[in-house]
Formats: sequence, C-alpha cells, structure tokens
Amino acid sequence: MKRFIALVALLFSASSFAQNLSVHSMDSVAYVNSHTGSLAEAHIALQNNSASTQSYLIKRAQVGTTGLVDSNYFCWDLCYPTWVNQSQGYVDINAGAVAYDFSGYAYVRDTSANGQDTIWYTFENVNDSTDFLTVQVIYAFSATFGQGEPLSYSTKIYPNPSTTGRVTLEFAPAPQASTVEVLDVLGKVHAQIHVPAYGTKAVWNSQDAAKGVYLLRKRSGSQLENLGKVLVH
Repeated sequence: MKRFIALVALLFSASSFAQNLSVHSMDSVAYVNSHTGSLAEAHIALQNNSASTQSYLIKRAQVGTTGLVDSNYFCWDLCYPTWVNQSQGYVDINAGAVAYDFSGYAYVRDTSANGQDTIWYTFENVNDSTDFLTVQVIYAFSATFGQGEPLSYSTKIYPNPSTTGRVTLEFAPAPQASTVEVLDVLGKVHAQIHVPAYGTKAVWNSQDAAKGVYLLRKRSGSQLENLGKVLVH
C-alpha cells in the first residue's frame, strides 16, 4: 500500500509542473545574402504566463552540423561569445509580461554559401529546472536572397511555420497578372502560382515539399517583388 501511495505521488508530481514560458513572437528563420553579408540575426520574444515574476537563464542547447555556420553568439542579460553555452546571469520576466531581451547571431562560413543550419536555445527557470522552453532558430544563407527584389511590407503569409501542407499569401492588388514563385535556399523554383490581374491571394500546396526554408516572390513581367519567406516542417 505504501508503495502504491508513493507511486501515485511520484506520477502526480511529474505531471503537475507547469511550463510558464511561451513564445510571444520570433524570427523562426533568419536569412542573409551570403554574397553581400555574413551575419544572420534572429530575435525571440518570450512571455511569462504565470502569476508571479520568474527568472530565466539561457543555454545554447545544440548547434547544427551542416558546417555553414562559422561561429555564433547570443545576447540575453549580456552578450556571450561562441565558446560560452550558458548565460552567467538571468532575466526577470514579470507576471504576464513579455521579454524582448534575446537575440541570436550566426556568421556564414564563406560568401558563396547556400543552405541552412539550426541552433537550439533553451530558456530555463533559475528556481525550477522543470520549467523550461527550447526554441529552434534556422539560419539560412543564399548568394541570391533579395537580389533586385524590393521587399513587400503588406504581405501576409500564414500559417508560418507551416505544418499543414498549405500556405496562403495575401498581398496588395496589381493591375496586371503575375506569378508567385516558391524557391528553396539554393534558388531552385519549386512552384509557380498564377495570380490574375487585381488578385490579392495565392495558395501554395506544400505537401510534397521537403522541410526547410522557402523564399516567396511575385514576378510581374521583368519586375520581382520579394513577398517574404516561409518555414515548412
């Protein structure tokens, strides 16, 4: 009987802890044109969902193995170099508040790099190691990102990241027909979606697409407009 009570108590304690931290907003993909730049930058805003102030430190849990990232560093309470995997201090997040303190940076190895790498960051409660959140950021590099493509600030892309196999784009209407192109980080076109004159929406069925980052752009004659990027996973 004592063993049964102890087992019940153990199961209850293991299932009753709460994860107080959640992602409020983030750059799930940080990309850079490796021909013109070498540093990709990502930001994560974290929300404390508990009823009291909580203190969190950060650990760099894992770095991808593609070899594209030459070095990296992150900032939390302070900025830490590539050889330091855990913050020495912590950030206090008030109850219900959002902390905008995190930023991550990765340097590309060379100016002709095409591809992506992932870094995992874990935010851990200083006073409760069971209260933690691990977030992954993809750093993507391409020698063709953004070349001659003005950025559209009115485009909506959802869901992003996409796990549904369907990505919807909404944008401002144009008087001429156009084509939305879906490209991978190597510049290969995976899909072309026709948009009629004055059209405001395009849908990409991504069921057959490999996991990764895709660049979305709209082509109207010789004019290219960068709509943004989407992560498929």
